[in-house]
Amino acid sequence: MPIVIAVIAIGSGAVVAWFVFAPRTSGAGQDAASRARSFFKPPQDYDTSGGQQMKPRW
Repeated sequence: MPIVIAVIAIGSGAVVAWFVFAPRTSGAGQDAASRARSFFKPPQDYDTSGGQQMKPRW
C-alpha cells in the first residue's frame, strides 16, 4: 500500500510541475498544424567554428 501512495504522490508532483514550469504559448501566431510541420525541421544555421577539418576520401 505505501508503494501505491508513493506512485500517486510522484505522479501528482509531476503533473503539478508540468503545469507550473511548462512554457506558455499564446497560439496566436502558430496553429497546431504549423507547429507539427516544423517539429522535425532541422535548424538552418550551424556553428562551424572549431572542429576538425574534413579530409577528402579518394
